[in-house]
Amino acid sequence: MVKMELVRAFISRSFLLALVIGLLSLVYGLADYASGPDPKDIPGASPFLNNAFDAFVWAENSLFALIAPLIAVLPFSDSFVLDRTYGYLNFILARSSYRKYLISKFLANLLSGGISLAIPLILIYIYTNIYYPRGFPSLVEARIPYDPMPGPLGQLYRHNPDMYILFLVGLAFVFGSVYATLALAISSLVHNRYVVLSSPFLLYMVASFILAVLQMEIWSPPATLTPHSLNSTSWITVFGELGGIFLISSVVLLIVARKERIYG
Repeated sequence: MVKMELVRAFISRSFLLALVIGLLSLVYGLADYASGPDPKDIPGASPFLNNAFDAFVWAENSLFALIAPLIAVLPFSDSFVLDRTYGYLNFILARSSYRKYLISKFLANLLSGGISLAIPLILIYIYTNIYYPRGFPSLVEARIPYDPMPGPLGQLYRHNPDMYILFLVGLAFVFGSVYATLALAISSLVHNRYVVLSSPFLLYMVASFILAVLQMEIWSPPATLTPHSLNSTSWITVFGELGGIFLISSVVLLIVARKERIYG
């Protein structure tokens, strides 16, 4: 059952679409980075004024960070709705238990949501390492003038940037898994696939706006994906928020989402 759900999640047009949207949003961020100053045009400028590491961080913190919840839910989070609509649920439950079906779907959705964000970031980092030099200018010249970078493990950025960016990719995987789980939980309660796919993104944006008005930006949802975007982020604000969303979503999905409701 797990293998079947993994195939459905990853061998699909929705998963491919998520990857394409993720890559295009990162390319947009890279284009914005490339439109900045060129060291060749500035006498005496460091050749590392534009570099592989700053380019990655700049690209991730652009359009990608805005639409990340939408990317994460595209591959498989509306599958409860589709299974009901096309009668696939009856076919599966005639051959397996509801418990196995639910756990398999939970795992496949969690992995596809995380990987849909991680793969575009890995590909973009490979590109920036090919196109830009690997090094940093002085803090005075730097376009991202932080040492350390704000947020968890920020001290690694200028001293071991590869490890820091690996951390950001891993964090993106966790972020995608959490928001995909949130959408799947909504999918177990709502029969409209467009509501399922849009709700995590709308909650993400509305919460960001409300927290900004309340001057509680430290808990802003985008900072759980790009913790370097705020000076006040910490391990607690990042993983406390993601952990809370995941816990609530899992309770709804694994306990509240009864078999009778899924059939409804």
